[in-house]
Amino acid sequence: MDGKNRANSKGKSPQEMLDDKKHKKRFNDAINNPVIASREERERVKRLAETELEWWGHIKSYKKPEEILKDAETGKLVEVLPDDSFELIMRLINPKLENWQPFLKESTYHLLREVIRRWRNKMDSNGLPKNIKLSVTNLIITKEYQRKIIKLGKLATDKASHTKGQSFDIDGCGYYMDGTAINPRFTENYRKIYIPEVHKLLKEVLDEMTEEKVLHYILEFEGTNNQSFHITRSPAYNSDK
Repeated sequence: MDGKNRANSKGKSPQEMLDDKKHKKRFNDAINNPVIASREERERVKRLAETELEWWGHIKSYKKPEEILKDAETGKLVEVLPDDSFELIMRLINPKLENWQPFLKESTYHLLREVIRRWRNKMDSNGLPKNIKLSVTNLIITKEYQRKIIKLGKLATDKASHTKGQSFDIDGCGYYMDGTAINPRFTENYRKIYIPEVHKLLKEVLDEMTEEKVLHYILEFEGTNNQSFHITRSPAYNSDK
């Protein structure tokens, strides 16, 4: 059974959760009311994004969804399917939302899997629950959509590596447990449920891989309910090697 149809512990697949009125309202609210970044945060991220711009700024962006789907069909992009250690959030599995597509360049896909693998090893070494999965919130997006969210004041840069399939985002304060999303935006009693070690260990992995010069990451909206890890592959990381 593929990642789009798997049921969670309550018997609901992600698509069924989309059809549920309660979840659908929250989902639509999140889509229609994007988080607006402060000027200071946008300037900070723009400065930190210079590394990925140096790596990938010269590479052509995907302008429209049709271009993404064409390269996915020919194998130039790889579909990202969830596994036992991570889930894709609803917008990435909803076929009606063509601005978000579940694809990455192949080497970046393998980098995502390596980040997840190392994180899971640390979770296991620390005796943390095996039923926790990281939440992947963003993969490839089009140049057209990137420009739109920049105008809305969202945290985005003009030549972002997301538009080239070289970046992905992981929720920095939320995750899935037994198929249920645990995050400060939707979850009641979040602070009683949340296990901060989950993201401390993820940050450890990203720091280690930064030292290895295989990725660059930015902790966006740090310390807020929208904290997120924006992760970009270094050209030095080549999964074919």
